[in-house]
Amino acid sequence: MISVIFTLLIISLLIFASVINLHSVRAQEEFAETEFEEEGKPKLFDSNLRISTVVEGLNTPTTMAFVGPDDILVLEKDTGMVKRIVDGKVLPKPVLDISVANSVERCLCGIAVSKHGSTTYVFLYYTEIEGKDGDDKAGKQPIGNRVYRYELSGDSLINPLLLMDLPANPGPRHNGGDIIIGPDNNLYVTIGDVDGSFKGPTTETRTQNYKGGVDPDGRGGILRITQDGQPTDGILGDSIPLRIYYAYGIRNSFGMDFDPISGNLWDTENGPGNGDEINLVLPGFNSGWQQVQGLSSMEDSFSESDLQDFDGKGHYSDPELVWVNTAGPTAVKFLESNALGTIYENDMFVGDVHNGRIYHFDLTSDRKDLVLPQALSSRVIAKPSSPGVSSIVFGEGFGGITDLELGPDGNLYVVSIGLGSIFQLSHAP
Repeated sequence: MISVIFTLLIISLLIFASVINLHSVRAQEEFAETEFEEEGKPKLFDSNLRISTVVEGLNTPTTMAFVGPDDILVLEKDTGMVKRIVDGKVLPKPVLDISVANSVERCLCGIAVSKHGSTTYVFLYYTEIEGKDGDDKAGKQPIGNRVYRYELSGDSLINPLLLMDLPANPGPRHNGGDIIIGPDNNLYVTIGDVDGSFKGPTTETRTQNYKGGVDPDGRGGILRITQDGQPTDGILGDSIPLRIYYAYGIRNSFGMDFDPISGNLWDTENGPGNGDEINLVLPGFNSGWQQVQGLSSMEDSFSESDLQDFDGKGHYSDPELVWVNTAGPTAVKFLESNALGTIYENDMFVGDVHNGRIYHFDLTSDRKDLVLPQALSSRVIAKPSSPGVSSIVFGEGFGGITDLELGPDGNLYVVSIGLGSIFQLSHAP
């Protein structure tokens, strides 16, 4: 199966060769037997909606955040640049240019913005390295996966404050990197197992559900801190870093968002060629990795007794939806707006990087489950063309989606790493 890793790398090379004339991408992982194809022509299946291009020609964009109406900060995976887009024009000078490790999934990954009076804080997650961008490809080890808080001053990000220093090795895969501000005003950060497939006595941790694992080291979870970098009330324990875990047992996650109605957190998770997931993430959630990926019933010898529960403080639950043929789900966004029509208000949208699709989900009345068609009552999508899938596909052809964001105008914005573009989805006039 093709993984998110090689998809991003191959797409990056194709973009370098042909930035906006990318019409078809066909990538194949060295050990994969299936191919991934993108048409590169976005379309929506609701004729009442339209797609507008905000900007194109970006170099492997990962995530974006609004600092005001028609005012966007966007990250580039490999260049370490934070670029500012005002009224659809990219400013000639980046607001920040940092040195990043960028081999495979290492990158300038996540961004969140928070305003406090006249001060605008910008939070960034990136794999930091001493030297030049990509020096890790030549064997230099990165410093770490780090979360910084900056202040936006004019067209520059200043006063960096290190909030989190997380492992970046063995790497270079499964770095996660999504950042959001929760309804409690705390900072939530995803990090994968940082290539935990390379097992060893120092990398097998209890938060990865190893029975004899070492103490947690910050990997394999959703972490929560204040905007000043302080720990909040511990869910799993009081020691650091266990105290900052909101959820654990996560292999790799590129997206999460809070339901504006219930306040519950949801995330996506990428499996090892199968078992991609959408999860309801309640406090203390254990996603099951490395003991289970996908539905527990799909594992031959799974037992909940194999999982770490931290004296009953953690809890496992099955995902609400699983892709067997990997889709690489990334961004999650609740549309807290009626700009696209009341039928979509407060619904969940999910993007994927392999098919360039956007999925749309209604939630049940208790907001704890997805409303799925009868054909998907098993909660399993066997392949992209499986019965029932077309009813949840909102749009496609977006060329590898890495972010979905709600704009100040209430519209939905899409970041395509494959097309090097940002799109706006709005109601047709």
